[in-house]
Amino acid sequence: MAAVAYVLQRYPVLSQTFVHAELVALRRRGIDVDVVAHERGPAVRFGDGPDGDPLPVRHVGLADAAAVLRRYDHLHGHFAEFGVRVLGPLAEQAGRPFSFTAHAYDLFRRDAAVTADEWRCLSPKLRRIVAISRFHREFLLQRGVPGGRIAVIPNAAALSDLFAGAPAAPTQLRRVIAVGRPVPKKGFGVLVQAWAVARTLVPGLELDIVGGEGLVKNPPAGLRLWPMCEWSRAIAAMRVADVVVAPCVVAPDGDMDGIPTVLAEAGALRRPVIASDLSGIGDLVAHGVNGLLVPPGDAHALAMALVRLAQRPAELTRMGNAGPVLAAAHDADLVAERLQNHVFAA
Repeated sequence: MAAVAYVLQRYPVLSQTFVHAELVALRRRGIDVDVVAHERGPAVRFGDGPDGDPLPVRHVGLADAAAVLRRYDHLHGHFAEFGVRVLGPLAEQAGRPFSFTAHAYDLFRRDAAVTADEWRCLSPKLRRIVAISRFHREFLLQRGVPGGRIAVIPNAAALSDLFAGAPAAPTQLRRVIAVGRPVPKKGFGVLVQAWAVARTLVPGLELDIVGGEGLVKNPPAGLRLWPMCEWSRAIAAMRVADVVVAPCVVAPDGDMDGIPTVLAEAGALRRPVIASDLSGIGDLVAHGVNGLLVPPGDAHALAMALVRLAQRPAELTRMGNAGPVLAAAHDADLVAERLQNHVFAA
């Protein structure tokens, strides 16, 4: 079986749960996969069990990594600008085929996005680009990437334990949660505005934002702003919420989310979701099925979506129960199987 090196800018990274989930699932399939990274990240955990431990970094530093990479049959990376500008030249030096997954800032943020010339001159060693949604595939096609070089595979999430231990779907909307990094594209400010409006119609409605620490000075009662935390704590917070919201927006620098992993985790936990109708989110959130889609940046529409679910508890429960079905495509074991068969062995 082929040996695969994940070549990364940094590992582990707290917010990149999808990378760790892929690595663990690939090893579970018996694939010989190692991590080679430019930098070793700070100590973090991605869960409470043994799979929560980050993989050891086989080699730190990429300047001299070509010799190390020759030991592997295939190289894979994450983020397009890293894949094109760093991994591509390394793969050519090592004489190995490579692939990378394109996500969000690496496509959309103006100061990081791969240029038109770079898309036209992709390395001959490039086997596949993994697009995490149909939207991403279309984005790449519009920039001249041949369709045969694109594989649509969602970002991975560690869902098996969440499926098995999910609480019952909510029966009443009392507590709303959002989880993410404190960056503009997450749209947390829009959510606070929407919550303030919805609370006038839904007395006692509470809002937690994990990653929202410092967003509002002197938060009012019912609004709790938490710092970023490890995965297991974020999951525990989502388990006791009634709705998970991803109020994503297009940031001033062009950056926007691809598909927030938190939406797949929410679905696995039978939590209905409200999300912005942006980029690839529609691949995971079917309006009226497992959640509601609202225009990005529209605080009023978001507030009315919250009010709708508060006033229609049967719909809230039905959407929660539909969550696992749509989240299943993001399960890390399925993603690993598709990577093995459609990317690494292509």
